[in-house]
Amino acid sequence: MFRFIIESHSFRRIGFLTFAFVALFYFTSNIFDYYWESTSSVPLVNLNVVYAPPKEYDNINKINLHLISDDLVVIEGNRRFRLIYEGNPKNYDYFDSIVIVPPDTSFSNLNKIFMKFENNTGPDSVYLVVSNSEVNDYFYNQIFYSSVIVNSLNELSDDPEEFRINDLTLASSSLLISNDTLINNVFNYFNENAPYLSLAECGRNCNVFKIICAKFGVPCRMVWLQGGDIEETGYGTSLGYPLHVVCEIYSSSQNKWYVADPSYGIRFKNIDNNSYMSAVELSVLHSFGSDDAIEQDSILVVKKNIVGRDYFKFYENVLFGSNVIENVVVKKFLTIAYSKFNYRSILYSNNYPEKKDGNYYFGMKTFLYLVILIFYINSVLFLIAKRLFSVKKP
Repeated sequence: MFRFIIESHSFRRIGFLTFAFVALFYFTSNIFDYYWESTSSVPLVNLNVVYAPPKEYDNINKINLHLISDDLVVIEGNRRFRLIYEGNPKNYDYFDSIVIVPPDTSFSNLNKIFMKFENNTGPDSVYLVVSNSEVNDYFYNQIFYSSVIVNSLNELSDDPEEFRINDLTLASSSLLISNDTLINNVFNYFNENAPYLSLAECGRNCNVFKIICAKFGVPCRMVWLQGGDIEETGYGTSLGYPLHVVCEIYSSSQNKWYVADPSYGIRFKNIDNNSYMSAVELSVLHSFGSDDAIEQDSILVVKKNIVGRDYFKFYENVLFGSNVIENVVVKKFLTIAYSKFNYRSILYSNNYPEKKDGNYYFGMKTFLYLVILIFYINSVLFLIAKRLFSVKKP
């Protein structure tokens, strides 16, 4: 039967049909991207994705909480810990569980969970509130207070070894307290050698600054910026406000990443809390018209003038590099089939239309591909069925 189909006129029709649908895929994809206009990136919905400390500086105690039943919570720590309650026979470990008490006649009940990490002198605590709902034996659970960072709610780590702190890979204890001396060494080296660094546009300047940071062991990364009305334009398009590139360096004394702009020679301090500011923090203050709360700190010799409000317009769109997808085949497929999807970047913006959302773009175009594919499969099945039913019985 199959040989009959392959040698038949219908099979040649299927070949032509396949060619036609490949062409339809190609032209439909290009037309879709043409009218989509804007490049779409992965939206930043969790700041920890980009603002977690570098691995060598990440000595902060964290836990994961997982509710495995109505009254039992499993706790996973990135360091060994021990729950503190009367009669606990267990020693320090990465996992433990504790019973939580739901409310009886009252609306809610506060469960206080105390623990001590192996490297801490004092205890930490998590206050978990269990509240009644309109449905019998159905409760709401909420963390009211926690002195330790809760990394994940209702799930444990996929890779416990990756989640745990390895003291052998951490920076020295003095650098974990403060690496400001290294940062100042970077600034001094940059300033002393500025005439010989071939400084030019922002991208070149940031690459030079990043190399110097690596020389002194200071965590540094490049961050891409673009202002403008992203309802009509967007990052990577030829319209709108010009692009700019800055660096973010990690300060262990402040436990944060903050902007150092080697093109303008400045970093920025929040007047209210006296801390240096990240690109996202600058974006937030600018979007709320609070530029006056930003103090400019001149650190490099490239420029001495104070930047104006136009400078902060760059921070309306903030993009971070991403290496989430490493498979070469997948990268090539995405480049061809989803050319407007910038999977290499994570975008933060205070004005985020759907066409800037890479997930939305990916979903819409996948739906378009599926519609064409279903139409193609049905067409092929129709031709095969038509040929089979047209065969005369002997």
